[in-house]
Amino acid sequence: MSKITLFIAFICLFVIVQAQSDRDICRRIVDRCESRVVRNGRNNDISNIFNENCRRTHRNWREISRCELAKANCILTLERCDTLSCENVRRALA
Repeated sequence: MSKITLFIAFICLFVIVQAQSDRDICRRIVDRCESRVVRNGRNNDISNIFNENCRRTHRNWREISRCELAKANCILTLERCDTLSCENVRRALA
């Protein structure tokens, strides 16, 4: 019984460590994006198209920047294993 408990504890510890590294990856991606806003601009074609699409389906859609979209994409992909939809992006950035 103690071997099973030790194994489960090890798995839980591994999951916690992995989740922390995913958060660090997302933080580094956002920091890098924000450091290049002056050079690359606040928005790009992808963020503009995403905002237009979300505005069509959600009347109260708040326009998000390129870096916010990158942050939401990272959170949804690495941390939550979820799809990139308007509602999921809204929840990820809340």
